[in-house]
Amino acid sequence: MSSYTALLSHLHRPSSASSPPLPTLQGLIVHHLSQLTPSPTPLAAAIVSSPLFRPFSFAKLDALSTSFRHAVHAKLRLLKDEPTGLFSTSLNARLANWSTSLLKGLEGGHAITRLACCSGLLLGLEDILPKLPAKRPDVKSSVEDELILAFADVIDLFISSDSWGKQFQPISEGGEDALTLPLIISSPALLVVPPEKIVALPLQQMLSLVVRATTQAFVHGAFISTFSSYLEFNPEFKSEAPIYEEINAIASSHAMVHMGSLSKLCSRSISLYVDYRPKLALPPVHETFRALETIARKVEAGWLNSGLAEANEESIAPATRPLVTSVWAIFKTLLFCTIMITEAGLSTSVYIPPAFSHSSAALALTTLRTFSHLAFVIEKFGGAGYGAFAELKRCFYLALDVLANNPDESEQFVKGLCDEMWSSGFASTHPMQRAKKAFALSAIEQLVSVLSPTTIQTIILPFCSSHLSDYTHRGEFESAHSVVLAIFSSRSKRIVQDASARLDDPLTLDSAFTERMVPFYLQCLIENSSDERLNVTQLRLAFAVLVKSASLTRDPALAWLCISSILATCKELPQDSHRRHRLHLALISSLPSLPLALLPQALSAVKDAIDGTRDDASRKELVEALFQEIMENVGDAEKEYVVQWWRERRVEWSIVGLDPAVRDGERSGTNGSDIVSRL
Repeated sequence: MSSYTALLSHLHRPSSASSPPLPTLQGLIVHHLSQLTPSPTPLAAAIVSSPLFRPFSFAKLDALSTSFRHAVHAKLRLLKDEPTGLFSTSLNARLANWSTSLLKGLEGGHAITRLACCSGLLLGLEDILPKLPAKRPDVKSSVEDELILAFADVIDLFISSDSWGKQFQPISEGGEDALTLPLIISSPALLVVPPEKIVALPLQQMLSLVVRATTQAFVHGAFISTFSSYLEFNPEFKSEAPIYEEINAIASSHAMVHMGSLSKLCSRSISLYVDYRPKLALPPVHETFRALETIARKVEAGWLNSGLAEANEESIAPATRPLVTSVWAIFKTLLFCTIMITEAGLSTSVYIPPAFSHSSAALALTTLRTFSHLAFVIEKFGGAGYGAFAELKRCFYLALDVLANNPDESEQFVKGLCDEMWSSGFASTHPMQRAKKAFALSAIEQLVSVLSPTTIQTIILPFCSSHLSDYTHRGEFESAHSVVLAIFSSRSKRIVQDASARLDDPLTLDSAFTERMVPFYLQCLIENSSDERLNVTQLRLAFAVLVKSASLTRDPALAWLCISSILATCKELPQDSHRRHRLHLALISSLPSLPLALLPQALSAVKDAIDGTRDDASRKELVEALFQEIMENVGDAEKEYVVQWWRERRVEWSIVGLDPAVRDGERSGTNGSDIVSRL
């Protein structure tokens, strides 16, 4: 009996005893689909109607899709080896005729089987498209159309709400989810279909099914809720416990393994739905975001109650560590899935008509609340701020930008974050509390410019103050300083952008608040000027922002208070103190922030600091820092005076080799005096 006859026999009358394994069957299908002449239509019809692939399973559908994908590659090799003449049809035409023959054979088959075959066929054509003589995408156009029709039929199978329709829903093998299987198999192919064809599908139903499969994969967040009842921190922990089976089943499920493809399909559905039908899309998209928030909230609560949130690796018994590793793999998958889906919704909501702007703010608010629940996971990737990986950073800042356009929602969000931290009932040193607070501070920093003065004074500053000197936890320590600097910076920008703000803006005119704020933070910076606290760059930036804000108040004496405090502190420190040198650098960084009236005294103090420094390397660093500030940061109004002062000091510093302008001129091939003149 020939291999083709044997293949047909197995397809029509499958027997568990005589049927070859799936890899063998897959090889036979690939061979005969590519070799069969004059047409593969009968074989394709036999494959799509074969009971061999039912009840459905991932292994069967994956083998079916892979067979058609590999058959495309095999057919291309055969077509290239065929002799051609002047009047022979082109390679593209022959390949298109072959794929059309396959599609004819798939007519009338079960929707899921057709979907698997079309997915493999389209992916195969996508693979070989760059290898064709003329890279014409129309070779796969008919396959894309058939794939869309098959997927629409699958949607109809699962979207039916009546009992009659549910009777015809497909049966899966071994408890596998019948909905998830076709979504996993088809998602890579659907991602390469042009948008104008995807929108022909019922996008709301499509999104609903993909979200249902995604939330089911994470058991709606309930997989962690019973964790604490099983965990034991001792060597006698038994791996046969039910929690082991539950967690491993979730972590190794087909949906979890292919969550990347499912998330991409979900994000593409959201993007196209919002682009083409924003009025209809926003409610179901918001519902999707809320579903993710619900999962994240349950995961956070379950992990917090498990006891493992406070545990380190050494306190966990070796037998338990594989289980914890699986749990963290699920957490990370949930985070990446959330980022991919929410970014799609946020990025498209930016372009919707202004009438729906409230919906954009709601999406951003839900996204940020979801990230807040997952803060303990985000912390493992460097936090949500500047240290985050690119995708998280883009989604986080996009959500904040969208939310900042709605000051009322921003106020409520910030108050909610702070109230949640204050009323949590957990110690502030709890790892999850620290991660959540670091996230809150990163978010607040970006929203300071739209918050009211009352919120800043009564909520934000008390929320930050306890972390401004606690450098043992770097995340909260640095984030708290960033928030305070953002407060100063936003005030300064508003004054610079609107000169009338001095007269009618309560935020900039609240001198009582300013007089309390500047001295308080000045003392805080002085205390944090030692090595193990703020680094040199952070300290210099902080003093520059503080002095700038103080200079723009109605009482410029506040700016000189900052300078005099630095000088007074330096006098109390030893000559060779590294902290003294750091404060001198901070003093130099503050010069561009001073008004012209205070510059003579400040420059005189800087000269005394440089001349009084004994270490040559430190003196050179101070002079170079001063030159850099004059070159790049001093404003136009003060430039003339500062340049004249520099020329007078430059002569004496050049004698001892401390003139960076000369060295800069030597490096660039220009005269040092030319550089000074450019100032």
